[in-house]
Amino acid sequence: MVAATRKPPKPKPIPLRWGVLAFPKYVGMDAYGPLEMLNIVKFLTPNMTIAVIAETLDPVPAHILSDLDQSVSYMKPTHTIYDNVTLDVLLIPGGPGSRIAYNNSNIINYVKNVYPKLQYIMSVCTGAQILAKAGILHGKRATTSKFSWAEMVQSGPGVNWVPCARWVTDGNIWTSSAGIDSTYAFIKEIFRNETLANRAANILEVDIHKDPSLDPFCEIWNTTAVALP
Repeated sequence: MVAATRKPPKPKPIPLRWGVLAFPKYVGMDAYGPLEMLNIVKFLTPNMTIAVIAETLDPVPAHILSDLDQSVSYMKPTHTIYDNVTLDVLLIPGGPGSRIAYNNSNIINYVKNVYPKLQYIMSVCTGAQILAKAGILHGKRATTSKFSWAEMVQSGPGVNWVPCARWVTDGNIWTSSAGIDSTYAFIKEIFRNETLANRAANILEVDIHKDPSLDPFCEIWNTTAVALP
């Protein structure tokens, strides 16, 4: 009797419907770094869409570093958190505004309710505290801003915070302190296309850190000395 041949599992579909959560005082690099990578992927990948999700359709201001700044970057939302737009991936940037979003029940409830409908959810820097407040990181491994490490881990009790990592994956959750690096890794792994990931990085002329464990900033900010709650 010939044993039946077990078919390999069917690969998951490529996530083509992306959303970026915008809130006042987000850090531009946390949003625009990954978006620059994704815009190149979008140009080379048919049917990919990128939505900007916010509480209202008003332009959302980025964080101003000092009074010397003469202009403010804005993201213009394409949808609100009430529009029930279908997404495969939601990206949450960090910045001082994440502290405000952390206490905004409308945003937290949106993240909590949309997560089960997503293939993946990603955060950059302090955006992880929004995931933590929504209960998504409870019992999960995650990382966040090393500069704000002590504050962030206190805002997310029950999370298995990883102090030395450029990015961390746990199931369909991707958290990072380096948005471009983690987006590169996502394209390489989830899109199953290292060539595409390299193409995007080379067009942007960025030097990607490809090993998530090589994180010099955990030593600079001494994150390993911070006791977890």
